[in-house]
Amino acid sequence: MQRTQVIRFAAFVAVLAVLLGYVVYHRTASVSQVPKSRVTTVKAKAGSTVTSLENYFVNYRMQRDQMMSREVATIENLLKEPGLSRQAKDQAASTLVRDQQELKQEMDVEGLLSARGFPLSAVTISDSRVDVIIGGSNLSQEDVARIADTVNRVTNLPPENVVILPKN
Repeated sequence: MQRTQVIRFAAFVAVLAVLLGYVVYHRTASVSQVPKSRVTTVKAKAGSTVTSLENYFVNYRMQRDQMMSREVATIENLLKEPGLSRQAKDQAASTLVRDQQELKQEMDVEGLLSARGFPLSAVTISDSRVDVIIGGSNLSQEDVARIADTVNRVTNLPPENVVILPKN
């Protein structure tokens, strides 16, 4: 792939990630999996309530997106640098593509987990490890198996490389 094609592909993936992020943040998810006794609520706009647990996951995703945006901007500035070697530019472009692919996988796993009954989740993928944070404290062995299966379907990583953490 030529350098311009890599940059165009990375830009396309970045736009796609932002659009998917918008959908994920603005979807309406039930929180039936979360025990109400352990959740505090805060007032949100238009009279609705948002639990502190939901707020945790929204903030997590926003911080992840902000960090990714800063990283993309840094790498794009590096790619524009005239004094940078071709090898360094290629490495920066491949880092950008890898990071965008990991972000897409994270969002895919979160979307699938929501569809499988875990609307409050945050996923971090790095190299050959996946960390999954699930809202709620009561995860059965069946729940853990469903979560690991979902991660495996998207990442092709074995269950032993998946860490599942309940968040209450």
